[in-house]
Amino acid sequence: MIQTYAHQKQLHEARLDIKTLECLFANLITEGTNCSPFESEIIVDKAKEVFAIGEHAEGNILHPGQMIWTAVDYSEPAGKPLKHCKLRRITITHINAKEDTQVRRLYGPSAKRQQQILRMSTEAKDQQALLTQEDLAEILGTDVRTIRRDIQALRKQGICVPTRGQQKDIGPGVSHRVKAVLLFLQDKEPLEIARSIKHSLTAVERYIDTFCRVVYCQRKFRNNLKTALVVGVSVATVNTYLDLHCQACEDRAYRQRISEIEQRGRIYYKAVDFKKKPGRIERRPK
Repeated sequence: MIQTYAHQKQLHEARLDIKTLECLFANLITEGTNCSPFESEIIVDKAKEVFAIGEHAEGNILHPGQMIWTAVDYSEPAGKPLKHCKLRRITITHINAKEDTQVRRLYGPSAKRQQQILRMSTEAKDQQALLTQEDLAEILGTDVRTIRRDIQALRKQGICVPTRGQQKDIGPGVSHRVKAVLLFLQDKEPLEIARSIKHSLTAVERYIDTFCRVVYCQRKFRNNLKTALVVGVSVATVNTYLDLHCQACEDRAYRQRISEIEQRGRIYYKAVDFKKKPGRIERRPK
């Protein structure tokens, strides 16, 4: 086989990559835990994210619409003065242009603001922090009374908003992501779900896809932590979605959704697995 300069350069870069600390860490995980190389690389990526190194290092450019905010640590009890609370630096998505524009056009500015409240509050909770109503008012350029009315409107729909003020008396309700998945399990189509909860179709599709990925990966790994790492969600989210799946399995109507869930999960897993594999080198004809 004739090796071109580009081919030799590619082989050289591949050898250098093998020598990196990331590959060393991944190899140690593979050998020590009997994980597959794919799973090991997922764990390495998550470790880099947790310890803020590499592309996750603090100071990197945020994605459009994101911002850094300081919020109260989730473990702090209700009623404790804010000045004595432990704080966390978190990254939240203030604006998601595609989703927010879609919701404002279809349902109006109030629905758009409620979607932003849900998104930012949930992102904060996923990072072990809680936003206050004052935080949300400041970020969205409105007053606390408006934020409070929005939260009350969402609670009337059975959707809870994880804010600092709601921590002690959260009341009955589910998250907007769980609400979307529940409607999906009731054989509702994504567009119908989006209209029901006044969310963007893009966001609803994402919630459903995440649920399908969790179910598929859990069947493959039989391990909640591995599933969380591969899908890129918290273990708590995995547990919640698996509980929904178990409850739905008792319903005969759910069987109509099983093939769709399997397909969605498989497509995602194969796509991510392909990205993790080293690129193939095309051979020139002899």
